[in-house]
Amino acid sequence: MFMRSALSLPLIALFACAAPVPEAAPAPTPPVVVPEVEVVADKDAESEPGPSAITEERRAIALELVEEGRSIQQQRGEGGAADAVDVYQRALEQDPGCTQAWWELGWSYQVLSDFEKAVQSWDRLREIDINYPELGTYYPVLVMRRDQAAALAALPELGALPAPEEEPRPGPNIILRAVGDVHMGRGWPENRARLPPNGGRDFFAGVRELLQNADVTFGNLETALKDDGPSSKCGPHSTKCFAFRVPTAFADVLKEAGFDVMSIANNHAGDFGPEGRMTTIESLDRVGIGHSGPVGDIASWETKGLKMAMIAFSTGGGVYRIQDIEMAKKVVADVDRTHDLVIVSFHGGAEGAAAAHVTKNDEKFYGEDRGNVWEFAHAVIDAGADLVLGHGPHRLRAMEIYKGRLIAFSLGNFSTWETFSLSGALGVSAVLEVSLAANGVVLGAKI
Repeated sequence: MFMRSALSLPLIALFACAAPVPEAAPAPTPPVVVPEVEVVADKDAESEPGPSAITEERRAIALELVEEGRSIQQQRGEGGAADAVDVYQRALEQDPGCTQAWWELGWSYQVLSDFEKAVQSWDRLREIDINYPELGTYYPVLVMRRDQAAALAALPELGALPAPEEEPRPGPNIILRAVGDVHMGRGWPENRARLPPNGGRDFFAGVRELLQNADVTFGNLETALKDDGPSSKCGPHSTKCFAFRVPTAFADVLKEAGFDVMSIANNHAGDFGPEGRMTTIESLDRVGIGHSGPVGDIASWETKGLKMAMIAFSTGGGVYRIQDIEMAKKVVADVDRTHDLVIVSFHGGAEGAAAAHVTKNDEKFYGEDRGNVWEFAHAVIDAGADLVLGHGPHRLRAMEIYKGRLIAFSLGNFSTWETFSLSGALGVSAVLEVSLAANGVVLGAKI
């Protein structure tokens, strides 16, 4: 199994303003990515007043502005990033030495996918306080993300793409079974933990035969695999924000259930920061489940003599983004050159019972850009994908055959434990079985 891993980054931390802080705050939550917007340039260092010119009143104003920016970012998510940047810059006008403002500014620039400005913000922070809490941990990861963005930008141009074969080619057929969102409870906060009994060993008992009786079984892992530690994504008493983790031993449960490859590109895979992403990857590697999530992490394996790959896309940061369709085509085409069959997974589209239809337009959910899943799915097939599996809306959506390839726009909720709402359409699930010819043409499908 070939997998290259990269880390997605968190977003917000709580630290004191101006003076160095002796104790580390909780790690910030993972950012999501929004389209590039124009932001106000930083003040030149030459125009900054010296430390002696900064009054306590101005320091207090800066601190209030930082809290305002953080509130905007937490409440509005990706839709608040540009406004948060503006507020942090106003804080720095009051106090150019406000370390907290530089710290938060770096995170918000990452939300905007402006990694160069994010690095510049943290470089300034390093000049002020090289020992700022968590900076030593996340600065190298930020630099890595900047380099990842540069690598994506350097992908070879597509050129002329061959038209997909629409007639099945002789050779081995692949039976693939796929499900949507796989959730297994929540282990945090501990006082409100909800986990299945017996270490989850019986969790998939009713569907194990379905999952095991296939050449390849796929699911979207909607949780981190991590044994301990808090998440800074949500407050410990929040009832409207959810951060999911289950014990790393649940990787064995997934393997025993029959999963072979899983997407870890979704809005909960990074709930516990870079460490949670790493423990998830390590746990899946330990049991032999392939995965795709962070940029550079593409699953590759062989089945019946055919070399297969799975690339997962999502709408957040540090992943292959469904909003960037030209990049998606380049990645798929590049992988297709060395594989017989390419599966594309995506986490996108609006959520909830009302999100029944594929609109063929950009979809939004609470102000977040969830992509145009119809345009994305068609584009990746044109670039060489042989099967497209969607999830994210938490309900079943339409399927389509396009140029001989199957698209499932959402496979809905598959499993949960005392967490997801399962009322109405949200409680209808399915196991999709697809038969693929050796060249990816769909031979048959059923649920």
